[in-house]
Amino acid sequence: MSKEVSAGAQGGVKYRNAKMWELITAPACAGNNICMYMCMVYASYAGSEGYGIATAVVGIIITLTRILDAVTDTAIAYVFERFPTKYGKCRPFLLVGWAIEALAVWLMYSAGANHFKGIAGVVVFVLIYIVYVIGYTVNNVAGSVMAAVLTNNPKQRPMMSFISTMFSYGVPILLNNVVVFSILPKYDNQYNMPMLKEMTNFYILVSLICCIVSMIGIWRSDNEEVWKEASAISNRQKQEKVGLKQMWEVLSKNKDVQRYIVTCATDKFAQTTATQSVILNMLSGVLIGSYAATQIAGNYASVIGLIFAFAGGIVIGKIGSKKGTVWFSWLTIAISAVQMIVCIILGPDGMRQIGDTGSMIFMLWVVCTVGMTAGRMLLSVAANTMRADVTDGEENRSGHFMPSVIAGVYSLFDKGMSSICATIATVAISFVGYVNTVPQMGDEVTSGIFWMAIILSFGLPIIGFLCNIIAMKNYTLDVDTLARIQAENQAKRDAIAAENAMAE
Repeated sequence: MSKEVSAGAQGGVKYRNAKMWELITAPACAGNNICMYMCMVYASYAGSEGYGIATAVVGIIITLTRILDAVTDTAIAYVFERFPTKYGKCRPFLLVGWAIEALAVWLMYSAGANHFKGIAGVVVFVLIYIVYVIGYTVNNVAGSVMAAVLTNNPKQRPMMSFISTMFSYGVPILLNNVVVFSILPKYDNQYNMPMLKEMTNFYILVSLICCIVSMIGIWRSDNEEVWKEASAISNRQKQEKVGLKQMWEVLSKNKDVQRYIVTCATDKFAQTTATQSVILNMLSGVLIGSYAATQIAGNYASVIGLIFAFAGGIVIGKIGSKKGTVWFSWLTIAISAVQMIVCIILGPDGMRQIGDTGSMIFMLWVVCTVGMTAGRMLLSVAANTMRADVTDGEENRSGHFMPSVIAGVYSLFDKGMSSICATIATVAISFVGYVNTVPQMGDEVTSGIFWMAIILSFGLPIIGFLCNIIAMKNYTLDVDTLARIQAENQAKRDAIAAENAMAE
């Protein structure tokens, strides 16, 4: 079934438009991805308690495994580009990716835990994690190209990015509430293996629901006709095989892709380190001393933050992803600085005041959490929109429509940067006493724990947000430039279609 088209406001571009229900349901794959990611956030706990591996060693294993995963990016991007379009591309990859990830999570927390120790524990843990990263890559390739396939309308893409952000933030909030107020209390608020087994089985079920919803949302677009039309220019110019050579060409010649990678990868590196489970639990459980209080603050932040993110998504649709990234990076820098100052003023012993939900300090913390959550949501909306934009920019530059290659180039660097997050977090906490154990509520508060948590939770993200601003300085795909590129791409497609019609 052909996609609806409409003339753009500039240059008479015929856009592929998605229906509203498709814009809402297709991005559910973000909920699927975040569920599986949340499971593996606790891999350091599983490695320590379930497989007898030292905490710092677990971090190093995760880092090395993620770096190895860069090889799979190229292979899976190659398969995706040549996968038959008769039954779609996104839907099969979503389902297969989910199945592989679900298997890895089940093996790590249920079937394999407490059965292997020593060298055997290390080997089994590594093999399971490799299975997970393969599944994650398969799933992520499908999700990363979805915006480019579903619609090329620059006014619809921010809306889809906003919905994707809602899934990325909303699903974890809902699941964390179940964990904090229902599952954790059963196990005396301790992150032990029985608790993690129950939690991850629940996450697997929710991720399957998100996967199915996303497949329904992309169904109408993920077909042979749309892929043929979107790839018309590439087919005409005999697209090269997808591999490291082609990725290098895109990376070395497309400066906007370079800046997009710097923006997303450094931002994610800083935020992923700050949100490692061991760091979050050190901040919330050890220093603040209340998972419930920080979860309540997160609930307020998510509800109110989504409202701001929706309004900001509309703004990004008008000003473009470049300005949006700069504006909201400055916002998050300011809020991170305020949170850091508040924590330093309270000191190691005073941070438990944040856990008093009736205090003014708690209300200030809620306000900061709302602002930070909204800012991160808006940066996510801008980043998702930017990925589709640079795909169009590369099509205009080289004549190749290859969203999975753009995703592969980004993923190559993203995983290289983010892969060291687990090592940084686990090695860092080993310096403050967590060598063979992990942070749990009730642990003794020390000045070392305090400063380590503050630096990683707030200082590191500030550096990542500053990198966003620097990278956007010479990024060229603003609103006007993107409109021109869309018009030129459409003109090329129309010319090819006319030639094909004459040839027939």
